[in-house]
Amino acid sequence: MAAGWTGNSQYPELTHNENNSSFCYGVKADRKFRLPWIQGKRDADMEHEVITWIETITRKFAPKENAIGEWLKDGTILCQILDTVYPGSLKTKINTKKSQFSAAENITNFLESSKNAGIDESNLFELSDLLDEKDIGKVIKTLAYLKENVKIMIPIQFI
Repeated sequence: MAAGWTGNSQYPELTHNENNSSFCYGVKADRKFRLPWIQGKRDADMEHEVITWIETITRKFAPKENAIGEWLKDGTILCQILDTVYPGSLKTKINTKKSQFSAAENITNFLESSKNAGIDESNLFELSDLLDEKDIGKVIKTLAYLKENVKIMIPIQFI
């Protein structure tokens, strides 16, 4: 492996080629996981805190760290979180079918219901950030904001 990535480092160095375009070495799935960390789009401490909060609320446990996007991708956990902290706020019923359409429906339900619950649109991620796993860091930031917002409104129950 090259460019500072030894396989042991959690945060390898970002490499540039002669055209100054950024890239990482390794298998594609591994690069997809590492690149956002390198670019500073993900925060390990915040992510761990948010995942622990989600596990507490939903009583469902997260898979290994680099599969968080896949875990949240169908939108059911997001809807369960919102329904737990803001009961009755979901616009539509959670769709439990395993399809990309159902996942998009659940994520959209979460986003629209979050707006109706008073979450500012600037603090929400976009559908493609999670569905296509374009920016999981932004999804985590939305959930961190939701966690803090809930802590302010309901100080003891969901800390």
